[in-house]
Amino acid sequence: MGVIAPSGVVDETRLAAGIRVLEGWGLRVMPGASVGARHAYLAGADDARRADLQRMMDDPDIHAIFCARGGYGSQRLLPLLDFASLVAHPKAIVGYSDATALLNAVVGAGAMAVHGPMIADDLATGLTARSVERLWAVLSDSEYVWEDEVPETVRVGCAEGRLVGGCLSVLAATLGTPHAPDTAGAILFLEDVHEFPYRLDRLLTQLRQAGKLDAIAGLVFGTMAACRGVAGVHPLDVVRGFFADAPYPVGIGLPAGHDPAPGMRENHALPLGVRVRLDTHRGRLVALEPAVV
Repeated sequence: MGVIAPSGVVDETRLAAGIRVLEGWGLRVMPGASVGARHAYLAGADDARRADLQRMMDDPDIHAIFCARGGYGSQRLLPLLDFASLVAHPKAIVGYSDATALLNAVVGAGAMAVHGPMIADDLATGLTARSVERLWAVLSDSEYVWEDEVPETVRVGCAEGRLVGGCLSVLAATLGTPHAPDTAGAILFLEDVHEFPYRLDRLLTQLRQAGKLDAIAGLVFGTMAACRGVAGVHPLDVVRGFFADAPYPVGIGLPAGHDPAPGMRENHALPLGVRVRLDTHRGRLVALEPAVV
């Protein structure tokens, strides 16, 4: 397993704790050369972070690549990367939050990525047993297909499509660039952290006005538990109002992404780029194919 730091500066103690978890699963872990580096608010200069990631994408002995943490910075690397070897010889890149930009660029290039736990974040502080089981199965079982509960329905319906998405604010930052996700016919997953209701409204309005919500097949949100209410208005109230008349199924409460729990976080691995079915009649998001090639 490779470990990279494409974004913010990594805490060495938490990194070591997360690596011990992977080693406890019997995995051999290879950290990138710049994982412990610092360049202002980044884990090393762009060239160093890019070199780590490119080397691990190209190395046949690396079978999956975990992001150490989020923060900011992965979007800076996208024009510098060559995904050809990753497409030809698929391997999962795992992360979330700021890694959303990287994950969706990988999917856009024709490979698969996993929106899931990170080394110096969830793995270091602790994941629920079902989140651990899910991550391992997604990465290792060529026949594994998963199913998640989506407990709240905003718009009833059933649709199928490729799963794309991740952190809403990071996705919005890619609009107008070559790395914005192709959402046409997709099931779009959105979640975020520390966003107030008005900022969530602004981000969703930006997606809508950019045309990224026009042709989606369906929409599912995370719990948004890490976002903040103001004056009695919760961010999920914004979601409910924004999509009250949507012509596609919309659900809320997928246990994936940012979890504000201090320990034993729930963060289910979601393979991006695979076909899924969103059925808000039943409150379910179901994978239609495994992630392992």
